[in-house]
Amino acid sequence: MIKRNSKSGQSILEYTLLLGVVIGIIVVILLGTGGGGGMQGTIREAYNKTGEALNSTATNLTGGLFQ
Repeated sequence: MIKRNSKSGQSILEYTLLLGVVIGIIVVILLGTGGGGGMQGTIREAYNKTGEALNSTATNLTGGLFQ
């Protein structure tokens, strides 16, 4: 007798839907709900602070070396 596994197609569909939901949740967490919140706002703030720190360090070093 040949066994037929008719549930394999259904399980693949279920895994695909579950994966879609998980990806959707990750996107919502990373991008936030708007207003620059969530992970996007945190990354932008860290990027800006790093740029300001590098700029002030370069200014201080240049002024100190060439004065």
